Amino acid sequence: MEALHEPTWRKAVIFEAIKASTYNITKNPSLLLSVSQKWCPETNSFVFPWGEATITLEDVMVLLGFSVLGSPVLESVHSSEMRDAVEKLEKSWQEKKAGHDIVREGHGFQLHG
Repeated sequence: MEALHEPTWRKAVIFEAIKASTYNITKNPSLLLSVSQKWCPETNSFVFPWGEATITLEDVMVLLGFSVLGSPVLESVHSSEMRDAVEKLEKSWQEKKAGHDIVREGHGFQLHG
């Protein structure tokens, strides 16, 4: 599929985003939980012993190869597929909450159970 659509995707400046979306990312729940405990919603940053850190547009551009130039996307994505994904996430979250005690610790959350 890439060979067929690559020229069009490059012209639309979405080739890198599509390639990045097809990577196989291994799930690491303990790492995700550890990082989520460092999140501070008040400052939208991670709080580490050496200071706060956040993700910038430059990080997105350099690390992920996405273009941050051009017109912004102002329309919300409303589709049955998106609604299904949100419903699955909410259901999964409710199931996790039912099986664990969720305790706010510092700037993150800790699952106990």
